[in-house]
Amino acid sequence: MFSHEIIVYYPSFAAGYTITPESMTMDMSMFGVMYAPTDFITLMAMANYTFKSMDHRINPGAPAPLFRVVGGDTFRTESDGFGDVKLNAIINLYSENNSKAHFGIGLSLPTGSIDETDNTPRPGTPPTFSNNLLPASMQLGSGTFDLLPSATWLQQLESFSYGIQASSVLRLEEENDNGYRLGNEAEVLAWSAIDATESISVSAGLSYQYAGELKGTQEGIGTRGPAGRSVTTAFGENYGGQNVDIIIGLNYYSPKGPLKGNRLAADLRVPIWQDLNGYQLETDYIITLGWQLAW
Repeated sequence: MFSHEIIVYYPSFAAGYTITPESMTMDMSMFGVMYAPTDFITLMAMANYTFKSMDHRINPGAPAPLFRVVGGDTFRTESDGFGDVKLNAIINLYSENNSKAHFGIGLSLPTGSIDETDNTPRPGTPPTFSNNLLPASMQLGSGTFDLLPSATWLQQLESFSYGIQASSVLRLEEENDNGYRLGNEAEVLAWSAIDATESISVSAGLSYQYAGELKGTQEGIGTRGPAGRSVTTAFGENYGGQNVDIIIGLNYYSPKGPLKGNRLAADLRVPIWQDLNGYQLETDYIITLGWQLAW
């Protein structure tokens, strides 16, 4: 998965922040296995490897020594590694007359690092640009056990299908080892798909997503800077919000021949409305590419 986010937040400088993110990219490779021991239940396990990169800009009103130690008015932080492992079970509730309904329950394990570091500026006399703990937005996992419930309904016609799904991420702990907890999340997704050929279908969907603010304090992340506050990502009120996305997808499935059982999928997700908390980056788009093999 690849996502690219760009926005410059000069208003945050007026609010007393010394540093603000300018842009962020995230590449995520996901790996999963599914096994259905019965017609009633399907078990899944998923892992991911993520690379994050964030460009920052320094408040032009900050003292000159800060620019000299950084080597300019911008700098970049990066992190990469394996994220949280997710275990899920999908339980078939109803299947009749081309209608299906199932309930999902899962658990996200805190296997992703929340101790990633990189060079960031620190105030002082003189200021330093050294290896420090990164804020939560650049970490690879949540640091908490998270519950993953979902409910899905699907209607399949001869060459057309549609459905709706509600899902959420519920944090099961008050805080992680670094003194904070990411906000709970929820999504409602509606979609429809039509078969263009025996093997190719196209889809369109609409998604509403909600994420709560980060709770607690990020231990090890400095909150004071020459302009008053340090970086926007050090403060919980700059996390979470709401957005509505449109989704367009293309799916290929081979029911026979040498590629039998292979499924290739691609979709583009573009926000059409965003209402984010505080000062943070808006999402430009998300592109997802997938491959699945069924036996």
